[in-house]
Amino acid sequence: MKILLITHGEPLDPERIASGNSVRAHGLALGLIAAGHAVVQVYPEALGEPTPLIAERGLRARRYADRETLAALIDEEAPDALILGYWELIELLPESLAAPIVLDVVAPRILEAMYQEHLDLADEVRRTLACYRRADRFLVGNRRQASFLLPWLLLAGFDCRADAPIDVLPISAGFERVDPLTYSPDTRLRLVAGGVSWPWRRTEDWLDPLVWALERHGQGRAGLVMFAGHYVYAADQPPLELSERERIWPESIVERHGLLPYGEMRAYLRRECHIGLELADANPERRHSQSFRAMEFLSLGLPLICNGYTELAELVRDYDAGWIVDRVEDVDGLIAAILEHPESVELKSANALRLVEERFHYSRTIQPVLDFLAAPVRVRPGAPLIDLEPPTPPVPPSVEEPAAAPHEPSVRTPEARVPPRGSARLKTLARAALGRVRPWLKPLVTTLTRGIGRLGRRRAVILVSRSDIRPTNHGAAVKIERTAWGLSFAVEAVYLISEDRVRYHEVRQGRFVERTFPRWLSALGPDPERVRAFLLDSGIPADDAFLYRPTADWSFIARTLYLALRSGARVYQAEFPAYGRATCWARDLLGGRALLVEHNVEYQRLADQAPDLSRHGYEMLRKIELGWCNRSDAVVVVSEADRQRLLADGVAPERLHHIPHGVDLDGFERAAPLDLHALHGIPADHAILVYHGIYLYPPNLEAMEVMAHEILPRLERLGVAVTVLAIGAHPPARELHPRLRFTGPVESVAPYLKGADLAVVPLQKGGGTRMKILDYFAAGLAVVSTAKGAEGIPITSGVEALIVDDHDAFAQAVAELLADPERRVRLGAAARAFVAPLDWRAIAARYLELVDSA
Repeated sequence: MKILLITHGEPLDPERIASGNSVRAHGLALGLIAAGHAVVQVYPEALGEPTPLIAERGLRARRYADRETLAALIDEEAPDALILGYWELIELLPESLAAPIVLDVVAPRILEAMYQEHLDLADEVRRTLACYRRADRFLVGNRRQASFLLPWLLLAGFDCRADAPIDVLPISAGFERVDPLTYSPDTRLRLVAGGVSWPWRRTEDWLDPLVWALERHGQGRAGLVMFAGHYVYAADQPPLELSERERIWPESIVERHGLLPYGEMRAYLRRECHIGLELADANPERRHSQSFRAMEFLSLGLPLICNGYTELAELVRDYDAGWIVDRVEDVDGLIAAILEHPESVELKSANALRLVEERFHYSRTIQPVLDFLAAPVRVRPGAPLIDLEPPTPPVPPSVEEPAAAPHEPSVRTPEARVPPRGSARLKTLARAALGRVRPWLKPLVTTLTRGIGRLGRRRAVILVSRSDIRPTNHGAAVKIERTAWGLSFAVEAVYLISEDRVRYHEVRQGRFVERTFPRWLSALGPDPERVRAFLLDSGIPADDAFLYRPTADWSFIARTLYLALRSGARVYQAEFPAYGRATCWARDLLGGRALLVEHNVEYQRLADQAPDLSRHGYEMLRKIELGWCNRSDAVVVVSEADRQRLLADGVAPERLHHIPHGVDLDGFERAAPLDLHALHGIPADHAILVYHGIYLYPPNLEAMEVMAHEILPRLERLGVAVTVLAIGAHPPARELHPRLRFTGPVESVAPYLKGADLAVVPLQKGGGTRMKILDYFAAGLAVVSTAKGAEGIPITSGVEALIVDDHDAFAQAVAELLADPERRVRLGAAARAFVAPLDWRAIAARYLELVDSA
C-alpha cells in the first residue's frame, strides 16, 4: 500500500533541531516501511528541502505550499491511506476523499489548550471535535490518552458501543543500535533534563532541590546538564529567562545549553550523560503525556528518574530502568542513594535498552496501524452531541461591569448564591443603567466618602490580621501582638480585626480589651466554608488558605470600614499580603494611609515549603502579593533579603521600608531561669540545648528531625551528653530521639531559655527573619545555627553566634561551645548587645514614622 504521511514538521534531519512531530513521524515511517508499505512524507514547503538521508530510509518526501497544492499532490499520489501527524492538518484536506484517514493525537490538544491563555478553550474544543469527525482511526501514545479521547469521540458523534476507533501506538525508538553505559570510579555522573519550554510543563520545584542535593552529596562527582529553548517552529519568541531560583544554581553543578540539532544532541547525550530526568509538577496534561524526551533518554541507554504519576513509571519500575520519585521532598534522599551506588547505572542502562527493544521499538509499536491498514474501514459519525458551530456573539453591553475597587488584583470571589434565571434581564438593565451614571457617580461617591472620612479623624490604627495571635505561640503572633502593644503607647488606640466576624480587640496603653461587632455586621459575608473551598480550588495550599481568606471574603472590608468610621482611625495596617484588600479599600473610600507588613515574601515561602503547589497556584499567589504591595502606600519588610526580592519583582523602592523584628527585652530581664534538669528529670551531667517554635510549621519539625537523626548521633559519637528541649505547640506524636523532648506550649519561653546551656537552630527551610534567634540573644544564650536559621539577621559568625551548615561541623561547634563556658558567655554578651536596640517599643517607634506620614 502507498501511505501519505502528512506532517507539519520536516522528515527527521540529524543536522536540524527536531520537533517531537518529526521524531514521531520518523518512527511511524520506519515501521510502515519495514512492513513493506511505500511511504511518502508530505510537509510544508516553507521548511525547506528534506535531508538526503530519506533515500537510505526508503522514504520519499514531497512538500506543499497551501491547501490547493496539497489537494493536487494527493490526487497525483493517489494514496491508499493517509496518516496525519497533527490534528489541525485535517482542515487542509479536500472535503471528499476516498482514502481512509488515520489521525495521530499523541499530544492531547484539549489538555494543552487549557494552559494557553491566548486561546478560547470553548472554540478550541469545537474546532478539535469538528476535525475529529473527518477521521476514521485515531492514534494515541498510551492507555490514559485512549481513555481521555473516548468521551470526546462520543461528543463528536462516533458510535463506540462495539469498539472505539482508537489504537495505542507509543512514541517509537530503536532507530540505531546502542550499547549499555559503563561506569568507572573516576566517572562524573551527569544527569540531564530540559527540552522545549511549554506552559504545562513546570519543572523548577523538582530541579531546585535536585541541584542542591547534587551539590550537597556529590562532592564534585555529579552535575546537571540543562537543555532549554522554544518550540522549533515558533517564530519571534523572546529569549528564555531564568527564574530567581535558577539564577543562583551553582555553575559548578549546572551546565546550560540551548536546543541542539538532533544528531548532535544524541551524540552529546550518549557521550556525556548518564541519567535522564522526566520530572515536573503533576497536572492533567502531564498525567496523560507520552514524553518524547524520556524516550530519547531511554533509547540511548540513559536510565530515567521520573515522576510516579506518569504511565511510563510503571514500565520503568517493572524493568528496573531507572528510579521513581513521588514527592519533591524525596529528591534529596534519592540523589544521595544514587551517588552512594553510582555503579547501579550500568545495570539500569542495560534494562533501559531492553525496555525500549521490547516495548517501544518501531517494528513492534506499528502493529495496530498495520492491522487497520489490512482492512481499513471508513467511519461515518452520527450527529455530534454538542453544537460545534461557534455561538452567535451577543450584542456587547454599552459599558463594562463596575469593578470592585480600582486596580484590584483579580481574584474572583465566590458567589453567595446563584441568582434565579428570571433575574437575568433585570441584571442587564441594572448594569446598563449603572453604566450610564458611572462616569459621574464614581467621583461623587469618592468625594462624599472621603469627606465623611475627614470627619472625626483621630490618631488611631486598624490592624487587619490573622486571628491566631493570642496566645503568642508562634513568630507571626508575637510580631503582630507586640507591634499593636508598642503602637498603643504612642497613638490613641490600636484595633485588631481578623476573620472573627463577632469579636475584635482594642488596645490602649498596652492593654488588650475584647470588643464585639454589632449583630447585623457579624451576619454579613459569604459562607466561610465556600470561601475555603474556593481558595483550595484556586490552588492555594490547604495549610495556608486562611491567610488568603480576605481575597474572597468581602466581610473584612465591611468590618474595617465600620471600625474606621466608628473610631476615626485613618491608618490601616495589613499583616500579610491578602489583608491588603481591606486596608486599600478603606484608604480608597475614606482617605488615610494603607500599610502592608510582609512577614515573609509569602509566594516564595510557599513555593519553597509546599511541594504540591502548582504553577497556576504559584503565579496566582505572586500576583496577589505584588498587587497589594503596589497598591499600598508603604510596605514593611523584616529583612534586607526580602526587600531585594520585592525590588526585583518591581515594587517601587520608595514604598519599601526595612523594619526588623523586635524582642521583649524587659520580659527577658525580669524572667528567672528555671531548673530544667529538675523540671524535666534530665540527668545532671547532661547539657541542655533548646529550640522553640510551633511544630505544625514544617520547617520547625524538619529542624528537629535533623537534630534527632543527624546532630544528636554525632554528639553521642563525640562523647557529649546533651538533652534537647523542643519548646512549643503541636509536637509530633512520635518520639524522634530519646534525648529530644518536646515540652508542648509553655506560658513564657524566657525562663526556659535562661535555664538552658545553649540554643540550636538547625533550620533547613523557612522565610523572613527567625524571631527565635532574637529571643535566644535576649536571653544571653550562645547560639549554633545554620545559615538558613539566621537568615535575615545581619550577624557575623563567631561574634554573635556560630553559623555552620554541615552536620559534622554543627555537632563539633556544639561540642566545642559546651566545653568552653567562657566563650559561651562572650557570645551571649555580644548577642545581647546586638538586640539591645530592638525592644518592641523602639520597633513601634519606627512604625510610628509611617503612621504619622498619614
